[in-house]
Amino acid sequence: MSMANETMNLSEKDDTNFFIRVVKYFIPWKGDGKGEIFRKIVFMFSIVLFCISLNQLADFLKADEQDQTYMQEIVNYEPDFSDTVDQTKNNGEDDVDISDPEAAQKDRKVQDWAKKLLKRNKDVVGWIKIPGFKNSAGDEYINFPVLQGEDNEYYLYKNLDKQYYESGSIYADAWSTINKDGQSDNITIYGHNMRYVGTSFTHLTEYKKGVDFLKKYPVIEFNTIYENNVKYVIVGAFATNVYENQDDGKVFKYWTTRYFDDADYKFDEWIDEVKKRSWYSSDIDCTEDDKYISLSTCTNETSNLRWVIVAKKMTAEDNLDLIIDSYKDKDNKDIYFPKCWRSVYGNNKKYFGWDY
Repeated sequence: MSMANETMNLSEKDDTNFFIRVVKYFIPWKGDGKGEIFRKIVFMFSIVLFCISLNQLADFLKADEQDQTYMQEIVNYEPDFSDTVDQTKNNGEDDVDISDPEAAQKDRKVQDWAKKLLKRNKDVVGWIKIPGFKNSAGDEYINFPVLQGEDNEYYLYKNLDKQYYESGSIYADAWSTINKDGQSDNITIYGHNMRYVGTSFTHLTEYKKGVDFLKKYPVIEFNTIYENNVKYVIVGAFATNVYENQDDGKVFKYWTTRYFDDADYKFDEWIDEVKKRSWYSSDIDCTEDDKYISLSTCTNETSNLRWVIVAKKMTAEDNLDLIIDSYKDKDNKDIYFPKCWRSVYGNNKKYFGWDY
């Protein structure tokens, strides 16, 4: 074989500047074939996309760090409900006018723990916490002030300082009563499900895990600004639809059930709906004379469903140990699921993780 054949496929050595060679390798250049031009365009597009993604990731991490810092600041307001508070005392400079806006209700007596929060935002109506349910840093997942806006959209994407905040606030139904004379029979309390971000009411979805989880965290502390040391025990937890076309025209309007003496919202009908939909059963004695809260967040197994936890204000007659012992997982066949759920999963419970 001749030397010519040995060397015929070798490229001529490129003696151009190294920098120019690098540029020519990545940037379309005169003399490039169509395939080479296409390769370089795809490469440049990938670099641009990578830089954009990197910038978005940096923004996300920065925003997440800011969110965590802000939330830690808010958690520092957490009250010590073990303190005994004299509501009749007048603390002078510590007193806050929480009326809106005149002096007609200046005599409203609030707990001392609430006054610092009310100075920051007069829409604060309480504090909610699930004791013991903590992250790896030892902080409770659910441990927030509760606001009440002019409607149920106002605090959807606003923080305690009324600034834009993607996780929003935890807020009570705008048309429920929370004042010095008492509260509605049932108060719906809203919070976002932020999935992998994990803020707001995201971790309520962990109550889908099963009865052992419920037995670990059966109590919700919800103190209005007029109360101290108030505990609620969980009565039911369920997934439900909010639109008629999701369940052949049927909707359980838990969020509009505020007073059991309302002609359209009878207690027996409401509690029957809670129990038939709940993933758990218990021996909790529930009457129309009790007070209830319904914690509401989104759930993502199918679109536009809600995950709801209903709890009853505990009385001296309630024995928590007996209640916990009575909790049981309900069989799938005994749970009512909306049609949009059944069409995907059948009549079966599903839990894909809190970040799903």
